[in-house]
Amino acid sequence: MRRPSFIGAVRAEVIKVSHQLSFWLMIGAGFVLLAISIVGITTIGSLPDIARTDPNTFARQMFDVYGTIFQIGSGIVLLIVGSRLIAMEYSSGTIRIAYARGVGRLHLLLAKLVTLALIGIGLLVGYLVAVGAIVAVLFASWTGGLSGLEHPDSSLQQDFGYWLLVMGISMGVVILLTAAAAGLGRSMAFAMAASLAFFPVDNFLVGIMALTARATKHDSPWTNITEYLLGPNLNMVLKLIEPDHASPVGFAPPLNPVDTEHALLVIGAWTLVFVVVAVGRAVRPDVLE
Repeated sequence: MRRPSFIGAVRAEVIKVSHQLSFWLMIGAGFVLLAISIVGITTIGSLPDIARTDPNTFARQMFDVYGTIFQIGSGIVLLIVGSRLIAMEYSSGTIRIAYARGVGRLHLLLAKLVTLALIGIGLLVGYLVAVGAIVAVLFASWTGGLSGLEHPDSSLQQDFGYWLLVMGISMGVVILLTAAAAGLGRSMAFAMAASLAFFPVDNFLVGIMALTARATKHDSPWTNITEYLLGPNLNMVLKLIEPDHASPVGFAPPLNPVDTEHALLVIGAWTLVFVVVAVGRAVRPDVLE
């Protein structure tokens, strides 16, 4: 029997996602959220004046707002879709069929991860197009044209490049988290619950450590623990790598100051843990072929 090609495996995973109603409902919810954001932005009385007098400041404010929305929204979508795509095979038992047809364990896992990466790229490109159109329409309606937005300052362009880099890191971490959770629990319910709870718990722990340090009147080791949590370091990394502009931190940062190298090392270490768990559970022969 001919071994399935990798491209064919990826195509099969893409078809699975495209047939999931929940995926399209989440995309629809994203458009609703964008519509609500437009209503909210138009109620900010100072924005039209900022657009007329300082287009670059206006563009940066829109960048900060919509950048945070994408970070949250794309993470939720990838966590849910990834949990379903990877763990659904275990829950339904169809993974045995895939193995019986000659699909290797790592071959199948990598095909799913590549599919999720393609979805992440598609979400990013689609979001940038939609938001670019929204910002352009708002700016033109307030200023009478797009003059001032054609040539954003160099610092804004540089920050956009850093933002793209951090979004790529964040989406990669999220995808590997879902793979690790799915492999660990071998259940779609467990994978979805664990992956969706991971970052809220991670951020909530910062508050717990702060209260514990206050109650014990000792910062160590409580505040030190937050330096090694994944979520808080991801929250800080964009602010740390931008030389000219400090992006707002939407969620809890570590309680102690950290530098760029530390944040990236912590993110890398957690990523390695997720890879080891996902791959280790994928190759473990506890599923009959």
